[in-house]
Amino acid sequence: MSALRKETIVYEQEHLDYNLKKKRIKTKNKNRIVIESFKNTAMVAIAFVLGIIIIYNYAVITDKKMEINKINEEIAALNNDIDEYNVSLESIKNTNKIEEMAKTYLGMNYPTRKQTVFIDFAYGQTEENTDITVESSRNQLYGLIDKVIGFIQ
Repeated sequence: MSALRKETIVYEQEHLDYNLKKKRIKTKNKNRIVIESFKNTAMVAIAFVLGIIIIYNYAVITDKKMEINKINEEIAALNNDIDEYNVSLESIKNTNKIEEMAKTYLGMNYPTRKQTVFIDFAYGQTEENTDITVESSRNQLYGLIDKVIGFIQ
């Protein structure tokens, strides 16, 4: 009996050892499964967060592009206004138009030679007789030139 008993004890110890190894393997596998599932969940969460960050950045870029487009439209509108003002200024600055308005609305004309006064700044005595004849010939010449200019206009 003792021999039988020893065999049974040995058999029971081997059975117990086998059962312990099996439990250890099962707990290790359970830990690995938990760790792998945690890793997978973390990877999915990180991918989700990165996706949201990328979408947010694209939204910011789109917003900035829209602001740039609005500013470019405002610049174009202001350039058009500047061009319109330049055209109106050119029409106002036109000397022919100013001259025409002065003649028609204000009744202004060019001065004739008779309306022009000449001042002699010569020092000393001059002969009055020669001055009178020179002035009369000048007046006649200026009168003739004024008539020709008046006829041309």
